[in-house]
This record gives sequence, structure tokens and C-alpha cells, in this order.
Amino acid sequence: MPTPREIMEAARRKQQMEELGAASQAAGTASRSPEESVYAGTTRTTAGRRQNMGRATTWQGAERTSRQREQAPAQRSQRGTRPSGQNVRASEAHRRQQQRGARAIIARWRMYGVAAFAALMLLGGVIGLLFFARPTTSAVEMRNLTTFPEFSVESFLDGSFFTDLSLWYADTYPLREPMVAADHGIDKLFGVNTGSGMIGGNVQADEIPVDTESTEAEPEPEKGRELAEAPTEKAIAEDVQANIMEGVYVTNGAGYAVYYFSQYAADTYVAAMNAAAEKLDGVATVYSLLAPANCVTLSDEEAAKVGGSDQEQTIAYLDSRFDERVVSVHLIDTMKEHRDEYLFFHTDHHWTQLGAYYAYVEFCKAKGIEPKQLSDWRQVNLGELQGTYTETIQSMGYYPSDTVDAYIPASTNDLTYWTEDGQEVASHVIEEEAATWEPSYKYMAFAAGDRPLEIIENPELDDGSSCLVVKDSYGCAFVPTLVDNYQTVHVIDFRYTDKNLCDYVIENGIQDVLFVNGMKIGLADTAAAAILAEVS
Repeated sequence: MPTPREIMEAARRKQQMEELGAASQAAGTASRSPEESVYAGTTRTTAGRRQNMGRATTWQGAERTSRQREQAPAQRSQRGTRPSGQNVRASEAHRRQQQRGARAIIARWRMYGVAAFAALMLLGGVIGLLFFARPTTSAVEMRNLTTFPEFSVESFLDGSFFTDLSLWYADTYPLREPMVAADHGIDKLFGVNTGSGMIGGNVQADEIPVDTESTEAEPEPEKGRELAEAPTEKAIAEDVQANIMEGVYVTNGAGYAVYYFSQYAADTYVAAMNAAAEKLDGVATVYSLLAPANCVTLSDEEAAKVGGSDQEQTIAYLDSRFDERVVSVHLIDTMKEHRDEYLFFHTDHHWTQLGAYYAYVEFCKAKGIEPKQLSDWRQVNLGELQGTYTETIQSMGYYPSDTVDAYIPASTNDLTYWTEDGQEVASHVIEEEAATWEPSYKYMAFAAGDRPLEIIENPELDDGSSCLVVKDSYGCAFVPTLVDNYQTVHVIDFRYTDKNLCDYVIENGIQDVLFVNGMKIGLADTAAAAILAEVS
């Protein structure tokens, strides 16, 4: 039972609590006990701190999440390319194995290449030793190839023998011309040019003297002899070939040789003609027939664009310096007059026999005799010809071809020629079997090609008439036209003989001497010098 004191103390506390509750409610505070108020304040403070910490934690978490999202692809990539230690070793071993395999393949193919190259070199050496298969003439270049050098102690010691031996080996290699043709074929694989254009032609020609009255007096034969020592056959061949190929204009599938004037060659040729005329005065008449370069058949407008030297001015210059006993047969006008006809081969620098026939007509006019008609002779077709300019023209994208029409004299088709070593050979004025020859050799069907000496006897004449044709390759197609006009036709190619031409004329009682040469050949320096040496 509580004591009165305890009851009073409880009542007093109750009253105090009620008063505190009322005061708290009046002041807007909750009616809580002081302990509860303290606890509530503490609770609110703690909750606030927790709320602030939660907010901070939430922001930090969001930031970490953002960074993780950015880093996740890289981390995943790193995790994807980062093999384990065992995988790393396996991958490295596989890579090394692939490298060894690639090196082995390269080494094997390199060995194959070396073996193939060695085999090719060995084959080339074996072919080079096939002396019996070495050619002696070039159909493309229309010349005799270099002969085997003659051995001497002097040439051996000074080294010239080995130089000449090397030249012979290269010039007569059995596969030389097919290899040149193959080289041109490979070049064509890199593209073609089907337009017109000049091949070569970077030549500085001499200026042709126009005012002939003011020029130095024509060279005396003795002075000309001092200027022109007899060149070797090899020197002539090299100079002539360079002259032929130094300027070729290609258009419409045809190659046109461009002429370049040489003052030295012109003066030397004049000296040769004058020396022959003087030495043969009262014995024989000297005729100069220079076949123009085939660019003369171009139109005047196109010829002006091509350039080169004026061939008519060249002939005029020569005429102005010739001895009056030299008969100059002019061919340029008649070539221009018939320029629409088939006067020159498209793939070659030579004229056709039709072109040579028009030159023969002009000669007959100069001599004062009646020319034979083409209809008097039997015409034969010898098939396709591929001449000197075939590869040059093909390099421009054309694939041209020529055909060889020949005219057999009515009186005879028999011809005898002598080789350089003196061997006598029976042949024909027109070789009909040439129809079966390779296209590059067809031009040699005319007058047995280029020989040191040829003689044609006409059985239908016995008047003692005779002529000597001193020629280069242009004379081949010209010689057959003379056969029916003379009892005997002598032919000498000045490039392959050491005969004195004037002595030969006197010894054989020859009445006419015809120098029949192309302007691109006869007016080359070495060729003119050779003619001068042989008439002196």
C-alpha cells in the first residue's frame, strides 16, 4: 500500500507533466516528456546526418556507376584480348610457326628463280655456241652481219681482237632478231598509240647552201680523197643503219624515212662523181640517180610538219657542184607525180619495183632511149613483206603488211653473182622461190640481194652494149629494169668490194656507169667516202 508521501509525490509529478504538456502544446511543441524531447531531437539530428550521408553516397555511387559504364567496354576488350598464360604461349608458338612457313615458301621460290635463271643463261650460252646456226645477213636491217675477226698477235695484245669478237658474237647471235621482235611485242602490252608520230629524228642537220655562186669552189678529187679515207665494211653498215633509223615518221600504218642533210657527205659524193667522170672521160658516161627518202610521197602540208631537210634543195646543191660530164637524173618530181601509187613499201625504206620502174623511165629519158613497158614483163606476186620499219610501226599500234610484186625481164631471168670469198653462184634476176621465204627476206628476191659483183647476160642482144650499176640496196629493185636494154649488165655493191670501179669499167669496156643509191644511204658520210675511195 503506497504511503501518503508516495501518493502525494505521484500526484505532484502528474500535475507537472500535465503542465509541461500544456506548455509544450501552447508553444507548438509535442507533448512529450523531456526525455522523449531529447530523444526526438537526437533522432532528428541523426536522421538528418543519415539523410545527408545517403545523398552523398548516392551521388558517389552514381559517379562510380558512370565511370564504370565508360570503362566497361575497354575493360571488357582488355579482358577479351588478354588470354591466359597458356593461351599466350600457344598464340606465340602459332605465330612463329606461320613465320617459319612463310620464310620457307619464299626461300623455295627464290631457289626456283635462281635455278630458272641459271638454266636460261646456260641455254643462252649453248645457243650462242651453235656456230652453224649463226646468221650472216640481217633481213630486217638489209645488211651483212659482222664477220668473225681475223686473229693476229697485234690485235690480241692491244685487245682489239676481243672487242671485235664481242661485236661478232652479239651481232650474229642466232636468236637476235626474234628476241628484238619479242621485245617490241612486250612493249606493246603496256599500251598502244594509234596516232601519227615521229620515232627518233633528234638530228641536227646541216644547212643546205642555197646561194651556190657564193659557195666555195667544188672540191677537187685530190682534196676529196684526203677528206675521205676508205671506211671499213662494219663502219659503213653501222652508219647506214643509223641513217636509216634516225628519223621515222609513222602515220596511217606506214613508216616514212626523213632525210637530213650532211655537208660533208654531199661534198664527198660530189667529189666522187666528179672523179669518176674525169677518170672515165671518153670511156663511159657517169649517171647519178639518188632515190629520195619515201617521205617525198607525203602531202606537202604533212611533209612540212615532219621536218627534215629539203631533198629538192639537196639535189639542186649537188647539181650546182657536179662536173658537167656527170648526168644527174632527177627522180623527185616523178615520185611526187605518182605519190598516190604504191611506190614505196609501207614497212620499209625501200621502193617497190613500181617505184624503181619510174626511176628507170627517167633514166631512159636522160640517156635518150625508149623505156620498156611494164606490160612487156611477166608480173609475179611474191607474197607478204615485213620490212625495216615493221616493229617501229607496230609500236604505234598498227599491224601493217606489204606485198611484193616483181616484174621478170622478157629476155632472161638468169644471173650470176660472186660472194665475198670469190665463189661463183648461179641465181635469178627475180627469184620466184622467194614466195616461200620468210616475209622479212622478200626484198632479197630482187637481183639476188646485195652482192659484191653480179653479171646478167642478155641472149637477145649482141651489140656489145653494157652498163655498170654501182649500188646500195635501192639498186636491187632497179637492176631488173635494165636487163632488156643492155647485152651485159654489171652490178657492184660498193659496200662489199674493194675493187677500183673506174679500172673495172675500163677493163670490161663498159659504156654507162649508173650510181643508184638512196639519199639516206649514198649521202651518209661513210658511204660517200667509200664511193670516193673506190673511184680514185
